Amino acid sequence: MNTIEKILKNHSIDEIHNVSPGDIVTVNVDKAIIVDMAALHPEFINNPPLKPFDNDKIAIIFDHFVPPPNIEIANRVDKLRKLARLWNIKDFYDVGRGGISHVLSSEKGWLKPGSIIANTDSHTISTGAFNVLGRGLGTPELMGIIATGKTWFMVGNTININFEDKLSEKSSAKDVFFSMVKLVGDIPNDNIEFHGDGIKHLDMDQRSSISTMCAEMSAEFAIFPFDGILGNYLESHNIHNVNPVYPDKDAEYSRTYDIDLKNIEPMVAFPDRIINNVKPISEIGKIEINVAVVGSCANGRISDLKDIAKVLKNKKVNKNVRFIVTPATMDIYDEALRLGYISDIVESGAIVTNPTCGACLGGHMGVSSENDVIISSTTRNFKGRMGSPGSKIYLGSSRTVALSAVNGYISGE
Repeated sequence: MNTIEKILKNHSIDEIHNVSPGDIVTVNVDKAIIVDMAALHPEFINNPPLKPFDNDKIAIIFDHFVPPPNIEIANRVDKLRKLARLWNIKDFYDVGRGGISHVLSSEKGWLKPGSIIANTDSHTISTGAFNVLGRGLGTPELMGIIATGKTWFMVGNTININFEDKLSEKSSAKDVFFSMVKLVGDIPNDNIEFHGDGIKHLDMDQRSSISTMCAEMSAEFAIFPFDGILGNYLESHNIHNVNPVYPDKDAEYSRTYDIDLKNIEPMVAFPDRIINNVKPISEIGKIEINVAVVGSCANGRISDLKDIAKVLKNKKVNKNVRFIVTPATMDIYDEALRLGYISDIVESGAIVTNPTCGACLGGHMGVSSENDVIISSTTRNFKGRMGSPGSKIYLGSSRTVALSAVNGYISGE
């Protein structure tokens, strides 16, 4: 069995000896996470489960609408606050106390190798960076998990992706994903396992960015192996007693792709979709922009803020560009303050917001107009994703976004 199949087998409520594509496996869930978007579903906030199966295994995190942008959402999320008190949820992170759920999960030690996480957000696949299976599920399904601690998955085929060599200084994990999606395409219902010597050159921020973006390939799970880099991260966060899972030597994969990291150059996804819509920046000509955004669960980490602070130091954002920067969590915000990244960013003419999903989903903190041309390091660029359907959303790495903000047009160097 491969890694994904073994984790599903290990969590099966039934005693089974093997898992293979096409099987349906009912599993125990190690952590269930509810984000504030759940408050938009009347069936949840008006008729929630009476009590959770285990309140220590439930988390409630406000991340999409932080702080609430209007009266209706303010009233709805207040019902989640009451629910957190009713259920006695200790892992409750309100405005100013947490951040984006996928990033906060790793900081809080919930992502223990070999575990299964459920969340009401579609980018929960990000947990794969930590040798963890995570799935974004609908609110009704999460209600069932809250009540029982169980859910089910159909096992898909798994693709093997081998990374070799290492990235150049001009390229990033986002560029790795763009190169991968250009090669592999859309893979609904399939999984990805990452292997190869190149993995040892990818840190946890880079792995997290890649696994998070695999949601845009329609992948079910996308998982990295346990190794020394992950082990050191866990030790630094005082996370012990982990049970990593490795593939069997005879593990089967539906197909294999080899990606040489040293050949990857800065890339950009053109507006309205990612699949079959990615190009190297060296080939796109001069595309002027008026909005630049860095943030989201894919690229709001400390390494992203370091990259843009390095670009912006002693420079100014182009007079025609509005640059919005959003750290993913309060811990990242605090670290960026301590390291001087925030001051470098603000002094350039950019604005730094509180941690939130915010502009990524057009919730607030940067809703687009019909005339905006945006370069963003966020996750999605379908029409209307960040606000007006008339806006054009290009996606790139945080470094690309910062360079573009200074130059006034999409730039890779």
